[in-house]
Amino acid sequence: MRKISLLFAIIVLLAGVSVQAQKRGGGAPLPIGPPVPRQVSVQDQDGGGFIVFDLATGDFKCNMCEYKYAFSGPGQVKIDGFNVYLSAVTDTYEVFVTLNLWDRQGKAMMEVYSSATDGTGLTTNEGIREFWTDVNIDNNTLNCALLQPKK
Repeated sequence: MRKISLLFAIIVLLAGVSVQAQKRGGGAPLPIGPPVPRQVSVQDQDGGGFIVFDLATGDFKCNMCEYKYAFSGPGQVKIDGFNVYLSAVTDTYEVFVTLNLWDRQGKAMMEVYSSATDGTGLTTNEGIREFWTDVNIDNNTLNCALLQPKK
């Protein structure tokens, strides 16, 4: 009789665990990191420009303020945990951006080849190569007038 009651108790316990596992939890999931905006940017700490891109589509806009040169285009976004990577390579430019959304820091490398034109028809006579470091992506300003040093 003990064996039968023990077997019955085990069956009831297993059935109860199975039912509990299938129930939806009533509580909201806990956040596991900082909120992530849809658009993120990297700004040159020295005031030389900024790049902003969409995490979902990869579309970006880059403004090299010190050269008065801007361009935009599609890019590829890869997300690995809190690390975000943007890359875009064409016949006229290369763009590589790395962001850490947890530390709120980013780096960008842009190279614009000579004789490239921006959307306004302006042409660069020489190639441009820039390396930017942004130690706080939360305080970025996307306006060249605010980035230029006062004289």
